[in-house]
Amino acid sequence: MNPHIAIILPPREQYSAQYKGAVALCMADFTRHSAFQAQTVIIGSTEADFGELHYVQLRHWKQWYLRDSYAYARACARWIREHGHDITHVEVQNRPLIFRYLAQLLPKNIQLYLHFHNDSQTMQGARRIADRKWLTEYAAGIYCVSEYIRQQFLTGLITGQDKVHTVHNGIDTSTHVPQTKTRSIVYVGRIIQEKGALPLAEAFTFIAPHYPDWHFVVCGVDRFEMVSDYERATHAYLSRLGEQCHYTGYIDHAAVMQQFCQAAIAVIPSVWQEPFGRTVLEAMTGGAAVVTSGFGGIAEVIGDAGQLARPLTAQRLADALELLLKNDELLHDKQHQARARAVAMFDIRLVAAQLDDLRRL
Repeated sequence: MNPHIAIILPPREQYSAQYKGAVALCMADFTRHSAFQAQTVIIGSTEADFGELHYVQLRHWKQWYLRDSYAYARACARWIREHGHDITHVEVQNRPLIFRYLAQLLPKNIQLYLHFHNDSQTMQGARRIADRKWLTEYAAGIYCVSEYIRQQFLTGLITGQDKVHTVHNGIDTSTHVPQTKTRSIVYVGRIIQEKGALPLAEAFTFIAPHYPDWHFVVCGVDRFEMVSDYERATHAYLSRLGEQCHYTGYIDHAAVMQQFCQAAIAVIPSVWQEPFGRTVLEAMTGGAAVVTSGFGGIAEVIGDAGQLARPLTAQRLADALELLLKNDELLHDKQHQARARAVAMFDIRLVAAQLDDLRRL
């Protein structure tokens, strides 16, 4: 019998034309290409436009006398009891504490799953080994967006490994295809330390004088859309590039993909352990040659299809970029390798089918 699925988004997760939260974007992609699309409902708390997908917005779920995570779990459970009589699977996205509450609130015949999009060891309800052991005992299955995230979850556990699966994020490679490449190097991301924007801006100043026909495109804002000290320092380097640099500020997801489809090179210089590295995958899909750090899940995404700069310093980034800038054959090879790997391993149809297979178990 096919499962009937409720996907529980994190509270306040957004999905609109202007802004798409990372978790909502991934689960919308999975649902659109799932064999069980017609049997799936996405539950969240914000106004959202998921198009043809069945989305339920929970309103007035907050209660002043309850912690938000419990109030949200209670509202989800109430909707499922009152309207989701055919629901057999509930998949909680990235919130182990909400999973725990739903385990208490939902009927025992409903199978509960937990989908980690970030490191479980940083999350309330999964930080301790005892927490993760309990999750493996109660969950019907646990999905992780990368093998890196899976191994983080399994750290210290002796049993339960068979319930914990790697399901990579995917992308529609048929919708986003490479275009005629421009002599541009693009960075997409917030201007914060974890994303490595400052050493990249410094690296640009090293190579720009030697390649005057190349341009540098920076698409990003800081977390709160305010100018931080880190952003000021980054801008100071970028300002030295003059007309060679174009700083876009925030752009929506469609415009991001357009940048990747046109740019010859994309740089993703994260200095923290990325759970997956969706920006890397988007750049690969657009056929850009990728220079990145390889931290966390990024290494699984890029494989040997990109240029790694480790340890990540301004000079290492400049060296990796210059290898591509002075060697057209290598540049074209890396563009083709990146695109081919995205299509072969991360097309949404492939990974959605993998998730569907796990749902049938």
